[in-house]
Amino acid sequence: MKSEHIKVHLKLFSGLHGEVNLPGYDTHRGIILEVKKGSRLRSLLKSIGMKRMSSNSYFRRGERIGLWSKLHDGDEVQCFKPSGGG
Repeated sequence: MKSEHIKVHLKLFSGLHGEVNLPGYDTHRGIILEVKKGSRLRSLLKSIGMKRMSSNSYFRRGERIGLWSKLHDGDEVQCFKPSGGG
């Protein structure tokens, strides 16, 4: 029987870890979360308490993905806040 859950490696950058409920989050290693197979990025982010999602950028395997992207077992997702500078 196939597993009903998958594991996703999540890395939060630009101070995003301070906006969510992940006690003991290690900014260098990220966190591995178990989610239901077929979950989308938006539901994963909601599960950790992220409220402002739409202005952030999300990447998987070097390609930008959206909040409605389906997650797959073993995915590593990087999340970035918009920033500027000069």
